[in-house]
Amino acid sequence: MKHVKVVSIGVLTTITLAFLIYVAQYSSYDFPVWSFSEADQLEDVCEKPVHRDWSAGNETLGFDALLALSRGTKWRVDGIHAAAAASGITVQIPPQPGWSEPFIKAFQDFGPVEAHGAAMAWLAHIDLLKYVIAHDYGSALIMEDDVDWDVRIRNQTVLIADAVRELTGQRREKGAPYGLQWDVLWMGHCSDPPNADDPMVVFEDETVVEHAKYRGLNRYITDVLPEGRRSVHHSWNPVCTFAYAVSARGARKLLAQASLGKGGAFDLMLMHACQDKVVDCITVNPEIFDAYHPAGGDISEVRAGDHHEDIDTTVGQGMGSTDNILRSARCQGLFGETCLTNA
Repeated sequence: MKHVKVVSIGVLTTITLAFLIYVAQYSSYDFPVWSFSEADQLEDVCEKPVHRDWSAGNETLGFDALLALSRGTKWRVDGIHAAAAASGITVQIPPQPGWSEPFIKAFQDFGPVEAHGAAMAWLAHIDLLKYVIAHDYGSALIMEDDVDWDVRIRNQTVLIADAVRELTGQRREKGAPYGLQWDVLWMGHCSDPPNADDPMVVFEDETVVEHAKYRGLNRYITDVLPEGRRSVHHSWNPVCTFAYAVSARGARKLLAQASLGKGGAFDLMLMHACQDKVVDCITVNPEIFDAYHPAGGDISEVRAGDHHEDIDTTVGQGMGSTDNILRSARCQGLFGETCLTNA
């Protein structure tokens, strides 16, 4: 028995070492709750005319690539393709590696998360960051495969790119419509209430959902912005990685941070990295990417498997809904309709 124990430890050590090499190649979490009174005022709010950079409205939204993080579930992939076609953008879905269970277990033991699914999600994000670096992209947008956006997204990103350059004091530069002074651009999230002491660039956008129908973990943004306005500001407390862009510099910084194996789920690790200024993060508020909710509720693949259900039989055939997106690209592409969540 003593011999067996030594061999088992040796195997685990080997797997863990393999993971560390994998990352190098290129604990509990206390959720901070922020409350703001109606009397709080944002300082340095800018609303200035800027020169449009229309390259931010191309088929990759001004980035070098749009990448979907996906395990290939049919209803999710079909929805991504339909939404892309409906809005005139091009999304790549790079294949994910087939990680073995011992490898995933070694990663869990390494530190960041205890849940099997969260460990796989973390590994998937790491793999796409490596993909960005390996392809020498100057920038890339990484999205989850169940996200949705407005069919007018190519108009939205032109305005956002101008605002990001305004916020960071950047002039127009060929090949970099968002400028070069950022690492992470958080475009899809479930909450990021701005800091009342930080600057914010506000601009008119007809695609913004009205305040009464806005859904998020914190509604403070609707107290700050007038109706019909969107904003960009330095990230303060962003949650949920529905969609985030990385610059070339940001991808390398973020991969190095992820290799530490700290911070809980991947989105919380990224949030901490933004708050600690490890990476320079900017948030779009309200978000322009949000999660699509399938008809019948959010049935996870794990739950479907527990009930011996075929996920693609039970999900994807009926039209669901999306928060905060006026003209859903996913629902337009699949059903020819809009599907804003009823408030």
